[in-house]
Amino acid sequence: MNATTTTGAVWLGHCRTGGRLYLRPDELRPGMNLIGHGANSLAAVLARACDEAGMRTLVLDFGGRLSERLSDRLETRSFGHFLYDSMRMEEKASLNAELAASAYTMALNLSFEQEGFLNSAIQSIALEQGVASPASLSDQLNLTGEFRGHTADELKGKLGALRSLNLTGETGLVRKMMDKSSVANFAAAESHQAAEVAVMLFLAKVLALSASGAKPPDVLIIGEANRIFSNLPVTRHSNRLLTTLLSSEMARVFASEATYGLDHHFIETAPTRILSSSLWNEVSGGRSSIGGLYSPQHSGGRNFTESALILSPNMFLLQDSARGYEEAFVPRNFEPLTVERPPQEPQPERDDKGLVKQILEIASTYEKATRGSIVSYLSVENPKEEVEKTIDRLQSDGYLTVVGADVKRDSPLHSVRLTQSGYELMKRLG
Repeated sequence: MNATTTTGAVWLGHCRTGGRLYLRPDELRPGMNLIGHGANSLAAVLARACDEAGMRTLVLDFGGRLSERLSDRLETRSFGHFLYDSMRMEEKASLNAELAASAYTMALNLSFEQEGFLNSAIQSIALEQGVASPASLSDQLNLTGEFRGHTADELKGKLGALRSLNLTGETGLVRKMMDKSSVANFAAAESHQAAEVAVMLFLAKVLALSASGAKPPDVLIIGEANRIFSNLPVTRHSNRLLTTLLSSEMARVFASEATYGLDHHFIETAPTRILSSSLWNEVSGGRSSIGGLYSPQHSGGRNFTESALILSPNMFLLQDSARGYEEAFVPRNFEPLTVERPPQEPQPERDDKGLVKQILEIASTYEKATRGSIVSYLSVENPKEEVEKTIDRLQSDGYLTVVGADVKRDSPLHSVRLTQSGYELMKRLG
């Protein structure tokens, strides 16, 4: 890792014994965990170093701290810009639906049965290339009465708490963010749970796009990863999203300043770990441990508590269990860029009252109008994406709902109807 050839290598910092610490791209591929105090700051250093080395780096930022450190170098987008695109089931729709169901399941800690309910509902939405928003899922779960009982009611209640995930943003943005180094900032979410669901849905979209032929990022970095890798008493669901992520081509870096309650999947998914000085000093002194991180199967039989190495507060310790390598280092400093990037232009608000009125009138006039038929009819005079976004927004806002009672039993499609609020809106526009 203290490479003699630095072409394409990632310069991470300065070794304790002298010289620079470099990571080759192939050394990042199996995955890396950053754990302990300062892990998020180190994640920002690593993101900038990877971008500097020419690697397309995608950073998922829960709280906005990484965005503050990286906005002068990497393009930063707030989740309001890409949320709608994250929920669209268009590329590899069936796979995207499975991954989206797993995303909701992992973020909301649902059971196998509830994951099955969600998968069935999202597969129906994917047939019409719809949007797997909490509102549309609630409508699907209420359609035929198949999803009943305490388990279904609990699921609907959890989805109801996510109404703040409004359908905003532009289409195709996730793919654009994958094409170059970018930061996805989820700090604007109204609750921690909403942010966690949005992060997982974004991941599902990235994986679905990668499976459909889009080139995945070279490096994926997730800050505050403990929020999606918390230790649960009982695993009650599949980990399809995590399994797909770990088998992808992307190098994965998970950062967590919190050390309490980390799930064993977090500990075991990467052969390379970087520990903060405070964490290492506690562990080497025998005063604490993190789950099975220092068990014999992860340390190659070595007893780390016998080490006399004490790190200063500004240092980290890199451990590569696959290669038997260990190195203490000080992270490098990046000077802020002097070139100021122009602020992102706010998205222009389109006056779509006429389109809204047309959609409401069609849904109120034709009993068997489906989302697909409305999109097909109105796309003759309007951009297809605008029609789709407007229908999805009206459903999310409670003006439209989907029903299945009047659709043929052998048809997988559902008709669109106005709610009472929809009729009132149509009168106001009339």
